[in-house]
Amino acid sequence: MHSEKDHSGYVCEPVRLARQSLWGEENRFLSVCRSLPGEIIIAFLLYFLLQRILVPVIGSFVFDMVLLPLFGEGLIDFMTPVQAWLEIIMMAGFIAYMRFVQRRNFAAMGFIRRKWALWYVMGFGCGLALFSVAMFLSVALSGGSIVYSGSLSPQMFFAALTGWMIQGMAEEVDGRGYMFLSIARKHREYVGVLASGLFFGMIHINNTGATALSVLNTILWGVMFCLLLVVTENIWFIGALHTAWNLAQGNVFGVMVSGNDPGAAIFRAELTGENVLLTGGAYGIEGNAVTTAVVLVMIVAALLIIPEKERDRV
Repeated sequence: MHSEKDHSGYVCEPVRLARQSLWGEENRFLSVCRSLPGEIIIAFLLYFLLQRILVPVIGSFVFDMVLLPLFGEGLIDFMTPVQAWLEIIMMAGFIAYMRFVQRRNFAAMGFIRRKWALWYVMGFGCGLALFSVAMFLSVALSGGSIVYSGSLSPQMFFAALTGWMIQGMAEEVDGRGYMFLSIARKHREYVGVLASGLFFGMIHINNTGATALSVLNTILWGVMFCLLLVVTENIWFIGALHTAWNLAQGNVFGVMVSGNDPGAAIFRAELTGENVLLTGGAYGIEGNAVTTAVVLVMIVAALLIIPEKERDRV
């Protein structure tokens, strides 16, 4: 736990603002919620209530009772984007908890307005570049191929893009905006980084084709996203990176997205061979060793940049 001096210290803008939100009226409920176990339990409770209960229930109702009668069976192709759009329910739930219970404003959740559009564009470009590197390395090492599919219409591409924009930011709001910043408000930053990474890994552990390596990769992704939030000092960059990564793997290259079939894609990438370390198996390339290497490189880069930012600040 930090001393008063630690609370006023500057790590990055979202952490500083989140720590400021600690001051104010204290009560037993808030003290329990602010404890390390409390923050972790609340994260899982909110996630399962919103993501595993409300999103499917509301999604089924909207799809079956509203969209299908209006648009017919042709809407079936858009089912994956529709499910991604509904992630806004999870994002809204976490934001509401942070705003009205934790008393954090949007900046203290990572939504810094300064150059937000530029950060979003740069994060999107970074996500496309990272996945392309991982994809081409995986294909080359596994002896696979990438062929033009042509099955993705402009309407479907727009639907997929907007869906991944919502889904990517929603997972950054719960994993970094809530988990990392909530814990970093009152505890050491590395505790928040580790908790966020483990949380991210755990919520993907039951995905189709999940393996020990895919879970490890997902944990490392969570760590990387926390470090990049500290480097960029906003959530826009990592939300866009997350979006572009999923869009590229699912609807550009047509591979599984964390074990989920993405549907239509511009290309179809095939990873051949029985070496799951290279193919990722049914989980997709997020479950292979190439992704491990790519994420570790990004983590090392972030760890090298953060001390330089601290020295420049002094």
